[in-house]
Amino acid sequence: MTGKIMPINNFMLATEPLSDAWARELIRDDVAVADSKFVVNYFRLSADNRLLWGGGENYRSRFPTDIKRFVRKPMLEVFPQLADVRIDYGWGGTLAITRNRMPHLQRLDANLFVAQGYSGHGVALATLGGKLMAEAIAGSAEKFDLFSAVPTPNFPGGTLLRWPGLVAGMLYYALKDRL
Repeated sequence: MTGKIMPINNFMLATEPLSDAWARELIRDDVAVADSKFVVNYFRLSADNRLLWGGGENYRSRFPTDIKRFVRKPMLEVFPQLADVRIDYGWGGTLAITRNRMPHLQRLDANLFVAQGYSGHGVALATLGGKLMAEAIAGSAEKFDLFSAVPTPNFPGGTLLRWPGLVAGMLYYALKDRL
């Protein structure tokens, strides 16, 4: 099962609170936004009008020494007018991705279930995965089994080449995002 997921680090920042007018100029409605790049940028406004920006990944065991600066760059590509805005917070976390970016759900035994690899969409999809597992344990496994039928291919390369292959592939797609 470990061949189905790989760890990546993803990062976020929060700006200082913005005025109502400026916040609505950036994002008119109370919505969350994500682009269609392979290395996804995603953002929304907080209740106190901070821009919460997620973007940037790395594939190492350590986080960047300056997360705020690391994440600020992609934010300014979309919102250059924020160049003088203070960044109050920056943080990151490690998450598991799958090759096809779909969660991996699997039944290992009659009452042994796996749900992993939410690929950055865990807030919504982990809740769904937990619900489907709870239903399956309670005796209604149709939905879990349907979702687990979605193929989750292994990362190629086995134990030795899996990690370098992931890094090369991610760098390739990140370069395509920039072109």
